[in-house]
Amino acid sequence: MTRHPLAMAPYSSPSTTDLLIIGAGPAGLMAACWASQYTNMTTRIIDKYPSRTATGHADGIQSRTLEILESFGVVDPIIRKGVQHAEMCFWGYDKHTSGITRHKMDSAQTDKSRYNMVLLNQGIIEQIILDYLGLEQEGRVEVEYGKQAETLELLEEGEDEYPVVVGVKRVGQNGANGHCSDVETIRARYVIGCDGARSWTREQLQVPMRVCSGDTTWGVVDIAPITDFPDIRQSCAIHAGDRGSIMTAPRENRLVRFYIYPKGDGRLSVEGKDRSEVSLDEIVGAMAKVMKPYSLTYKHCDWWSIYKIGQRLVETYRPHDRIFLAGDAAHTHSPKGGQGLNVSMQDTYNLTWKLCSVITGEASPSILDTYELERRPVGEELLKLDTELVKAYEQDTSVTEGVERVRGQYIDFMTGTGVTYGSNDLITGKKADTSVAKNIKIGMRLSSYPVVGQADGISMQLVSRLTSNGAWRLLVFPGDLREPSNQSRLANFANQFNEQPHLPCLHKDLKSNRCCPLLETIVVHPSPRTSVNLLDLPEIFHPFDETWGWDYSRVFADDGSYGEACGHAYARYGIREETGCLVLCRPDQHVAWLGSLGDVEALDQYFGPFVGRK
Repeated sequence: MTRHPLAMAPYSSPSTTDLLIIGAGPAGLMAACWASQYTNMTTRIIDKYPSRTATGHADGIQSRTLEILESFGVVDPIIRKGVQHAEMCFWGYDKHTSGITRHKMDSAQTDKSRYNMVLLNQGIIEQIILDYLGLEQEGRVEVEYGKQAETLELLEEGEDEYPVVVGVKRVGQNGANGHCSDVETIRARYVIGCDGARSWTREQLQVPMRVCSGDTTWGVVDIAPITDFPDIRQSCAIHAGDRGSIMTAPRENRLVRFYIYPKGDGRLSVEGKDRSEVSLDEIVGAMAKVMKPYSLTYKHCDWWSIYKIGQRLVETYRPHDRIFLAGDAAHTHSPKGGQGLNVSMQDTYNLTWKLCSVITGEASPSILDTYELERRPVGEELLKLDTELVKAYEQDTSVTEGVERVRGQYIDFMTGTGVTYGSNDLITGKKADTSVAKNIKIGMRLSSYPVVGQADGISMQLVSRLTSNGAWRLLVFPGDLREPSNQSRLANFANQFNEQPHLPCLHKDLKSNRCCPLLETIVVHPSPRTSVNLLDLPEIFHPFDETWGWDYSRVFADDGSYGEACGHAYARYGIREETGCLVLCRPDQHVAWLGSLGDVEALDQYFGPFVGRK
């Protein structure tokens, strides 16, 4: 590995941090959300821009991303401020009228998640996360804007506890070099490069990118449209023959995002141009021609740009043992499928809990190998989707069947609910007994259904209990506890659990954080709630703390008497009430292992290779 010497400026005395995040866009902020959960490590996040994104950029938040944001407690303001993506309308060219006509209107709702896509300015999303980091997390991780990474030195492994040395300087507006001589050396154990499509981190390490397609150029505009187009508050795919194609997405405050590919009529060609060569009025004029026979004008423009589409993927997500790439630094593509912000945030949602577990001594560094194994296939699928979708928009200029087909084929990937990680050190795959829960897929995030709190009688989504705080969750489905055989099976499980070499240690509450043991045991039973006394269950399901008393938050009833939505969890997970099962969820809510209540030794063996708390 080439060493990049720090010899460009009079740097200050080095400071150290366990984790350095470069870039405070969606991927970097998601990494910061995870890092803020770990109070026994240090994290810094720097960004070369003076503040968060103001306008424009990404605006589509898919179902899985909303679930992730809920796990940090920040989804409510996003849903409140955003626009629900309810329908997708498809418009094509009518040669008889020389205008566009609606061909089809489809529901955009998904039955795989309780959240549907929300459309909202990226800057507002970033601000909501910044507020969370500052208020809810007490500023443990604070974005340092106006700081640009400038030099990089990589020390030999074992030579220093903080082997990644980054020279940082203050910069002026828009990331431009300033005149300030305020420079700093940051020494880090690990670095995540979340610094965008023109990633400095990637360039320093000379990481090659595989080009998956050639570049084409589109225009993008956020305006408050004045129009008689009937579907202006719906997401639309519009093909107008030689006039080109448009994709629309309704936004907050009466704004609408327009993507335009003005192909064929010769009046406007943005191919190969940048923003300085094309005016906003030219782009809106081309949009108006595509929209005929409907009119389109505007008075207010929030943001606009010209951008090139090129699908590219890095050769490795981990170019150095201590440095990782995520988000646009790892993959670039078009915004047509509403994927950029989502896949980026999901990259660091996958990575950062693993890094924090290693840094804090809770897990072996071997688990870091799973980041590339799990996220690179997602990047590959993303570029495959994007290539097909862009081709459908650019080549099918009079009909929308191509766009409909691609969206239908990739819908579970686009929402994020279908992403499934293959077998690795953290995903047991074929070794697990999948017959115990026929509708739960190992490697996929756990689907959520309503259950009822045993202690308080309040109905809630089961996965809402799996907050992102670094804990693993073992969901125990014991069957109907009115049956003596199921009571006995649950008691035997608890006894075996406490006799294992690893499980009891993982289950102990951490002194630094009473709410976050490494492994929480949670019971979901299908008995009538009033037939079960919580304190009669084994103590691992209601551990006692001398200061805080019993933990009442770990027992739930799958009881249908609390509403029509309740009482279906066992059936929908495909779990037999006669036998029950164990479901192990990782800190990122993905299912890692399945087994019967008698498979406690196998569960302990799952943890054996990588747990190693200091």
